[in-house]
Amino acid sequence: MKRELWYKVTVRDRDGKIISREERKSHSFLRLWNQLVCCQMTPWDSFGFEGTTNINGAYWCQGIGTHGYNFRMNGGANIDNYGIVIGTDGTAVTISDYAMGSQIHQGTGPGQMDHLATLIAASVVSDPDCDFLLSRSFANNSGGSITVRESGIYVWLERCVSPFTWYDYGCVVRDVFASPQDVPDGGGITINYTLRVTE
Repeated sequence: MKRELWYKVTVRDRDGKIISREERKSHSFLRLWNQLVCCQMTPWDSFGFEGTTNINGAYWCQGIGTHGYNFRMNGGANIDNYGIVIGTDGTAVTISDYAMGSQIHQGTGPGQMDHLATLIAASVVSDPDCDFLLSRSFANNSGGSITVRESGIYVWLERCVSPFTWYDYGCVVRDVFASPQDVPDGGGITINYTLRVTE
């Protein structure tokens, strides 16, 4: 059995016409992904997981609690701190990345995009694969073209020390596109991630 991640990028103009598309296998799970898996399996509930970093580059006392925050990635509309995210930096991915190189934030100002909700479909089994799909669209209402070079997934992080009700955000996936994607004003970009377990 092996784990795979695929991404698909689709850019549309203001009339909804597809003007660019890219689909590739991702090789960009970051270290936080497996740290969270380990944390959930241990369980890590009495002290901080060594080396865990939030999206601000600060140490986070990662653990588990009663709220089920770890791995949550269904960011709602206008939310840019969890779910699928995008950015403008083309710097190569490293296993220790903890955030987008230069995230495109929610908004309609220069360099910003409106974030629609991150949608998560139920898993589908089709022998020899079991897949589930994450998808998010972004609308460019900034008044100018924006070049998107990276995408990723931000998730909620839970704490292992008091107060347990606190949470933060971490980056578990980051990809740099093979080709920069120019999103025109009035247009949009959709990012699909497919997480697959296969024989």
